[in-house]
Amino acid sequence: MSATQYKLSNKNIYGFNTNMYQMLLWLPALIALSLSVEFLLGPLFYKIYQKNVTLEEGAAGTEAGAEVSLAQSIADMENLDTFTLYHYIQLPSGEKVIAHINKKAIQETDTPGEYRMPTGVWKEWTPPDEVMVFEDNMTLTDHYIDMYGDYVPVLEESDYGRLLGRSASAWIYVVFVLLYRVIGVRSRRFAPALFWKRDPLLPRNDLECWCASTFAIWAHSFSMLEGWPLITGVHGKRKAVSNFRKVALGEQWDIRNRQDGLQTVHELTERHAGQLTTMYAGWDLCRATQLLGMMYLVKMIDREELDQEFSRVGRVIQQQFHSWDEMAESYLDGYEAWRRQSGDPDAALRTEQRRAIFMQLKANPDGPYSVPWRTDLTWTQGKGTENRAVVKKVLTHYRASQT
Repeated sequence: MSATQYKLSNKNIYGFNTNMYQMLLWLPALIALSLSVEFLLGPLFYKIYQKNVTLEEGAAGTEAGAEVSLAQSIADMENLDTFTLYHYIQLPSGEKVIAHINKKAIQETDTPGEYRMPTGVWKEWTPPDEVMVFEDNMTLTDHYIDMYGDYVPVLEESDYGRLLGRSASAWIYVVFVLLYRVIGVRSRRFAPALFWKRDPLLPRNDLECWCASTFAIWAHSFSMLEGWPLITGVHGKRKAVSNFRKVALGEQWDIRNRQDGLQTVHELTERHAGQLTTMYAGWDLCRATQLLGMMYLVKMIDREELDQEFSRVGRVIQQQFHSWDEMAESYLDGYEAWRRQSGDPDAALRTEQRRAIFMQLKANPDGPYSVPWRTDLTWTQGKGTENRAVVKKVLTHYRASQT
């Protein structure tokens, strides 16, 4: 069975809103932060910075004071702890050695063309290949003069403050983005960018996976929805939550709170509970599970209550029908009848569009109707459901599409 990618929107995967006005609000905030750090914290930290990067007096790489001895030969350098020179490579003795020189610490002398080198130390080393090319011209190559030491350029206070401000802004931005992602995923606004299977809106058990399949046709019928196997059909973006709460639940169903919602779900379910065949049972019952998913997304009910109600409605669906096909046909018949009663002249066309969605989902070997019809939907108070065989198989083939 090949892995199948279920379509999720790119905005949800990465969690970034592309509205330009929001992006523009970030820019002045970062600029203000950078300036605050530069002018308020920069002077405070500069003294610490300056102390840490400034070499100790007399260390290799610093300007050589009068107390630093002048080396004339390799023998002098071997015997002196520190020394200086008046020549670059060729010593007064005629010997030639390699030198690593901090040019910023070179001092001019009264003699034109003659300079006093930085403080140096005689160090043993293994020369790189580039140096060995000149081995025949050198007196020796297993030692070199270190006149650079641990020197690093010391920034001016203004440059340091500017760099500190920019660095602070960059790090705070990174931390903000990471926190935004973590909080966004946990609050169900969007899917994880990498670990898709940890999405809190994916089914946690077989009961949730099966019930999400009952409203998969609806979940794939609107551009704002993302589809199966999300137990809510879509992530909790602000627009989606607002639409569910105000329009789908509020205006279309007159559901304003948990009590209203559960009453409506129970009415839809009890019309068909215990009955052998009732008209448009699929339409009513699939809308009942759909309503539960929406109520969970807008936080009218919690996860435990969602599973409890899923179990109640799901078992009635299993009593009414013998397969996904039977349930879907009943759902589509009810949908068309509802459209006609609403005065829609295109009721038949719209029904065929949803039928096409059903056929497409049914053809997917890893899709919602690959879930066994007779999945155990038992839910126990305080224990929930521990069955996860089906959902594990589904999530094995689950991929959050990034296209």
